[in-house]
Amino acid sequence: MKSHSTSPTAVCQVSRRKLLLGGFAFGCMAAFTPQGLSNTRKPSEITDFLILSEFLTGRKNLSPVLARRYYSALYDQFSDLPARIANLSKEIQASGIQTMDDYLSHGPTPDARDTAKIIVSAWYLGVTGPDPKKILIAYSDALMFQAVAGALVVPSYGAGPLAWGNRPQPTMAFKEISDEH
Repeated sequence: MKSHSTSPTAVCQVSRRKLLLGGFAFGCMAAFTPQGLSNTRKPSEITDFLILSEFLTGRKNLSPVLARRYYSALYDQFSDLPARIANLSKEIQASGIQTMDDYLSHGPTPDARDTAKIIVSAWYLGVTGPDPKKILIAYSDALMFQAVAGALVVPSYGAGPLAWGNRPQPTMAFKEISDEH
């Protein structure tokens, strides 16, 4: 005969069927939430973003994983990002220019310049978005640290509480006590 004790260490008794149905229901709810649907990007959009990013940064072999993250974060902040990327890419192709420096000296339109600035700053800073809603995408993989990789180590933590400013002045002074009383 089975014992049906309810000791404090007993594991909750759930049938496999209920567990599977609950897991399926939870998965369906997660898949159809607005956030879940908005993070689904077409591979061609991310590939176009990566190609454009390589042109804008002047770097080859940028990380496809970071490209997907940057694109997703920028898309959440700028709903017209695909159109912006398409317009910037068309303008670059129409100019026939091979480097970003030549493109900037050619004089891009203000909208194209803004889009390029958003993309380049994301890659170099590792952060997307305006000040109150910034999103950190990459820290040590941000391009700003690759520019000085041979000379500086990526800072991963502070040197201590007194490392960021002048040492505070003591608030009380102690008198020396002599043994000659």
